[in-house]
Amino acid sequence: MARAIVAMFVLSVALAGGAYWLWIGNKSDVTFSLLNPEEVSMLATEEPATKPQKKRSLKISNGNGPGIKVAAPSGFALKSPVDFDIRLEPKDGVAVDMTSLRIDYRLGPAWVNLTGRIMKQATVEGSRLIARGAELPAGNHTLRLTAKDANARTTRATVSFSVTK
Repeated sequence: MARAIVAMFVLSVALAGGAYWLWIGNKSDVTFSLLNPEEVSMLATEEPATKPQKKRSLKISNGNGPGIKVAAPSGFALKSPVDFDIRLEPKDGVAVDMTSLRIDYRLGPAWVNLTGRIMKQATVEGSRLIARGAELPAGNHTLRLTAKDANARTTRATVSFSVTK
């Protein structure tokens, strides 16, 4: 009888611990603010866009380094929170330097470096960065992605998208 009680106690502790680790390990329900309150207030003072963009755009402005593919955000008129799925691809067989990835946000005439904020929430798998749950206010948003390869060749891409209420 005592063994059965001990076995049931051990089993219940194991199940509770497993459920806890599954819960904290699931980042899909976790969100984070991509912009700090001061940056959000600066956005509010900018002249509003005449209308939301119809779809996401991606422009490569300098492309002699690794390829930059943005699988997310994608689509039309996104809802917050927004997910990021950025993939860097080697060019001419030269390895991608993931430590060189920089993500800047367009705030008025300036660019704000958000790399650290995103990396705290991201998972990096090889040359792919995935960050889920970035809270952004409604409006048009632009990110500038910069990456280098092992030969220090650089590629810069700009992705623009809209978030609706």
